[in-house]
Amino acid sequence: MGVFSQITLLSVAAAGALAVPAPVPLAEGMPSFSLRSENTSLSNLMRRAENVNFNQDYIASGAGVTYSPNEATGTFTVSYNTAQDFVVGLGWQPGDSNPITYSGSFSASGVGLLSVYGWSTNPLVEYYVMEDPIGYQTAGTQKGTLVSDGSTYTIWEHQQVNQPSIQGTSTFNQYISIRQSPRTSGTVTIANHFAAWAAAGMNLGTLNYQVVAVESWSGSGKGTITVSKGTGSTGGGGGTPTSSAPGKTSTPPPVGGSCSALYGQCGGEQWTGPTCCSSGTCKASNAWYSQCLS
Repeated sequence: MGVFSQITLLSVAAAGALAVPAPVPLAEGMPSFSLRSENTSLSNLMRRAENVNFNQDYIASGAGVTYSPNEATGTFTVSYNTAQDFVVGLGWQPGDSNPITYSGSFSASGVGLLSVYGWSTNPLVEYYVMEDPIGYQTAGTQKGTLVSDGSTYTIWEHQQVNQPSIQGTSTFNQYISIRQSPRTSGTVTIANHFAAWAAAGMNLGTLNYQVVAVESWSGSGKGTITVSKGTGSTGGGGGTPTSSAPGKTSTPPPVGGSCSALYGQCGGEQWTGPTCCSSGTCKASNAWYSQCLS
């Protein structure tokens, strides 16, 4: 549930963390990505990885989300008005380092994340490349920056303790790249991010699923996104992080006034703002986020 768990980053920390969705089994008859005796060449594996074969469909109870995926075309639509976490999107199982292309429209009020989102095992890691991080507030430690695909990305590492994951309740790290010039269409040279994370000591293990996802835990929005994957060039920018405030830590900024207004944040791990409500009652959505609700 992502960038933090409620996600998550695509578990959720509302003020800066994300949600941790469980993997969604393939529908009956969907092709599985497996190494067979007749499919042992790298080129064959790469061709098969281009086919969308995974539907991420995590929607917490009570979340107001309408989600319509079409795996055959690689397109999904989503609209939401929610105070609960969700992560939805299409992609591949397993993921790899091939460039990922996406296109479409996305808009949000409150929190709305459009990201490349995935997991690895051994070590267990939840990762995000946030392409349009609407309303997202960073949490964790900044490990550097990366220039790739026409923009600078800030790199963050954040630990989730006893939170939902693809292996059940676990303690794991989140690796997060945040694009500084948001977009809703483009190509993500994911290999650059993997290399930059590794150079910063943030190592992935065996890749599990990998999707282009929309995530929120507070707000409203809508989008239509088409995804594809190929083996194109490595694109602009290298995979080595530059020293942009390495080791810098971040917590969500406090909210002014003695109490939060209706629908404002009023608590959560690392929250330093008001813990009371001028209107409504402070209700916890997850370990990271509490909100004033009527």
